[in-house]
Amino acid sequence: MYRPRPRTRAEHESLAGYLRQTLTASQLERVLLVSFNQWDFGIAALAEVGATLNTMGTQPQFALWASKTPTKDVGWTTSPFVASALGSPGRDQKLKKALKAFGLSKQAFHQPPEKHWRPKTEIELPVEPIRTQIRQLTYRGAPVGRAILQVNPDTNTPVTDDHRWPQAWITATSRSYAYAYDQTLALIEEQAISAMVIFNGRFLHDSAAASAAETAGIPVLSYDKGGNDTDFDLTLDATHDWSALQRRMLTMYEQWPPDERDLIGGSWFEERSTHADPRNERFVESQNIGEGIERPETQCLVGYFSSSGDEISELDLDWSQYFYGQPEALQALSTACKELGYSLLVRTHPHKRMKPKRDVEDWLTAVAQAKPDIHIDQFSSTDSYTLMKQVDVVVTYGSTTGVEAAYAQRPVIVLGPSAYDELGCATRVTNTAELKEALAARTVGKREGATSYGLMMKRRGFAFEFVQLDSYGIASLCGIDFDEPRAMVRQLSHAIERLQKKVLTRS
Repeated sequence: MYRPRPRTRAEHESLAGYLRQTLTASQLERVLLVSFNQWDFGIAALAEVGATLNTMGTQPQFALWASKTPTKDVGWTTSPFVASALGSPGRDQKLKKALKAFGLSKQAFHQPPEKHWRPKTEIELPVEPIRTQIRQLTYRGAPVGRAILQVNPDTNTPVTDDHRWPQAWITATSRSYAYAYDQTLALIEEQAISAMVIFNGRFLHDSAAASAAETAGIPVLSYDKGGNDTDFDLTLDATHDWSALQRRMLTMYEQWPPDERDLIGGSWFEERSTHADPRNERFVESQNIGEGIERPETQCLVGYFSSSGDEISELDLDWSQYFYGQPEALQALSTACKELGYSLLVRTHPHKRMKPKRDVEDWLTAVAQAKPDIHIDQFSSTDSYTLMKQVDVVVTYGSTTGVEAAYAQRPVIVLGPSAYDELGCATRVTNTAELKEALAARTVGKREGATSYGLMMKRRGFAFEFVQLDSYGIASLCGIDFDEPRAMVRQLSHAIERLQKKVLTRS
C-alpha cells in the first residue's frame, strides 16, 4: 500500500534544477539512459530520471540491456525468457511499461543496433592471467582490464598478484566489455545522443558504456544510492573522485540551515555508534556496544583501524603517496611507534570475516610482521566505537572509522585514500617523517568537517518526485510496481547465472 511521506530535504532541491545547472540546453536534448542491471534502487533511479527529463520537454532515450550482454552483469537478476514464459516480468520490463504509461513513446527504447556484432579489433589476452597483466588490457583504447578486475569470478578471488584468474573468464568478460562499448557507441552515433546516464561507471558493462560516451565526447552522469534519508544520487563527477565528493560535503554543510546541519549530520554518527544504521549492520553484528579493552600503561596508545584493501586496489592512483599499500603503511606505523616509544593496537576490519581466504592470510601475516602490542581480530566482540575512544590517536588507511573518530573528537591520521582527508577533520600524511610528526602532535581536527560527512551520508543526492515508495520500500511509477518477479523466475534465472559462471571459472 502506498503511504505518502513528508518530502525530505535532500542535498539538491530538484533533479530538474540540477540537470539544467549541470548540462547545457543542447546536452539535455537527447539523454541516453543505459542500464545493465536490474537492481531495485537502479530501476527506481532510472524511472525518476527518465520521468524528470520527459517533463522538462527533452527526449530521453533508453537502452535497457541487462539481458543483452554476452556475460551476465553483476546486477543481472532476471532472464526475460523465463519471466515471459512464467508470466512474471522482471523489473526492467516493468520499468519500460511504466515509462510508456508516463508518456514516453515506444521509439524511446532501443535494442543494441549492431545485430551481427563482432569485435572491431582483436582483444589481446594477457600472457599470464594475473592481476597486473589483466590491468593492462585495453579495447579500442578503453580500459577493459581495470573493468574486469572490479568484479571477481568468485567470492574467494584474492587481490594478490600471483593468483591466476580463469582464462575463460578473462576471454568472456573482455568480449562482453567490447560488446557493451561498441553497441553503446553505435547507438550514441545513430541516435545523436547528447549526454548519457549510467550506473556508477565502475563495473564491467557500465565502464564500457562510459568509455564509449567519452570517446563520443558527450558528458556522462552516474547514478547510485542516495543517503540514508534520500532516494538516489546523480552526479557528473567521476566515480571515486573523492576530492569532488568532499567539495560537495563542504558546500552542502555551508549552504544547509545552521540550526539543522549539525543535528542531521551528527545523527548519522550516533546511529552508527549505537549499531542502529542498517547499512553498517554486517560490520558490527558481532560487536557488543560498550565493550572495550583493558588499556595498557603506556605513554601513547596508537590505534590502527584497517580497511578492506580489495575495495580500493583498482583505483588509478599514485600509490607512492600512500606508502605503496596498506601492509607497507602498517609497517611504517609500527616502526614509527617503536622509535617514539608508543604502543600500537591494530583493529582488523570486521569485513575480513567475509573476504577471500588468501587475502585474510596475507593481512594477518602483515599484522604479525608489524608486531603490534595488541591485535583485535575480525571476530572480536570488542566495540570499535568504544575502542576509538580508548586510544590516544586513531590511524587509518581510509577506513570510515577515521571520520567517525574525528566526529568523536579523537586525533585522526590518514595513510591511504579516503573521502575525508580534505575536510579538516583528519591529518593526511604521505611519508614516515610526516607520520612521526603527526603522531607526536596528535592534533584534533575540526568537528564540523566530520559533521559535513555525516550530513552527506544522510541527505546525499535527491528525493523522488515522480517515483513512489510503498510501506515496504517497493518503488513504483504510474501505479506499476518495480517489485521482483515470482520466486520461480528468480530461482531459474539464478540457476542460469550460476551455470554460466561455473563454465567460465572451471579449471
